[in-house]
Amino acid sequence: MNTIKLLGMLLAYPGAELQQHADEIREAIAAEGLVPAKLQKPLFAFINDLGRRNLLRLQEEYVATFDRSRAHSLYLFEHVHGESRDRGQAMVDLMGLYKAAGITLAERELPDYLPVFLEFLSLQPFTEAQDYLGEVAHILDTIGAKLKLRKNPYQHVFRALVALSNAHVDQKFVEQAVEDARREDTSLAALDKEWEETPAFDGIGADCSVCPQGSPSKPHQAAAHYE
Repeated sequence: MNTIKLLGMLLAYPGAELQQHADEIREAIAAEGLVPAKLQKPLFAFINDLGRRNLLRLQEEYVATFDRSRAHSLYLFEHVHGESRDRGQAMVDLMGLYKAAGITLAERELPDYLPVFLEFLSLQPFTEAQDYLGEVAHILDTIGAKLKLRKNPYQHVFRALVALSNAHVDQKFVEQAVEDARREDTSLAALDKEWEETPAFDGIGADCSVCPQGSPSKPHQAAAHYE
């Protein structure tokens, strides 16, 4: 399932190599035919832009998108557990799945980083990969909806992932998450204050108000490799 892995690559920190292979990524996704036709045009337009735009500008926009707001975090358990102790156990469980699949992570890489998770899924039978995607579809759908609110083209990657999951997501939940995002202060000052005032393992994950119960960015590149 190259499509799942390639969608993960599109969510990694953009570099020269990604730009050089943008056309190949687009063609491979098209050839596999897993992304619904109605989603291909905007997704492929996004991929074309990645390949042709100024790289420094792309990197600046990536940081602004995924680093300045927890609402768009590429770390899945951030949306489910926050900084609670439950996140640690979830990390251990996910690492166990990776180990069984023959995947190890680079030093300091976290297992819930979405591009790494998608690489893991690409090694599974498609029905199993769909099940795993279904478990995080509510997270992916809300991130995509928030990005759509801000007219951010990364939304198209998340829409494709949700479509691949074939899962039903409660749209009332998505709408509430988008409404919360409308009120979010994404200024640098607000971000600094949020990180300064949120102690590690304070138990906030148990009261997560923006996500239902579920399971399954700073090295920005997917660093998984095979043993």
